Amino acid sequence: MIEQLTTNNLHLGCQARNKAEVLKMVGTEFKNKGYVDRDCVHFLTEREQQISTFLGNGITLPHLPKSANDIILHTGVEIFQFPDGVIWDRTNVMFIAIGVIAKSREHIDVLKEIALIFSDEFIANALSLTSSKEEFLSILHR
Repeated sequence: MIEQLTTNNLHLGCQARNKAEVLKMVGTEFKNKGYVDRDCVHFLTEREQQISTFLGNGITLPHLPKSANDIILHTGVEIFQFPDGVIWDRTNVMFIAIGVIAKSREHIDVLKEIALIFSDEFIANALSLTSSKEEFLSILHR
């Protein structure tokens, strides 16, 4: 799924004051891109309350809980970069939010891909700082 990303799926240089603003950005983009048939921000918040989607190395993976399967129209991934960081949990700062929308367990495959890519702290740092969408994709697809 990561290999299918284009510059249209990247949102670089984003700013947010908190986790709620990030989730609103992700949910709004899911709706605008037609991944869902209605607003899904409350579902993203519900999922985050169940368990944090923070993965480490400044990466978080916002996605919908199973209770939202009926609003999903098709699978997609949107990546949001926050160069200044956003406090995610009390001790975690997020720089990259990878919003995943999937009806089945496709988000597990994305999680595996992301874990391989972002387990390298150097790559995670480079992706959190670049201002070029083309460079971002080049680093991501290495």
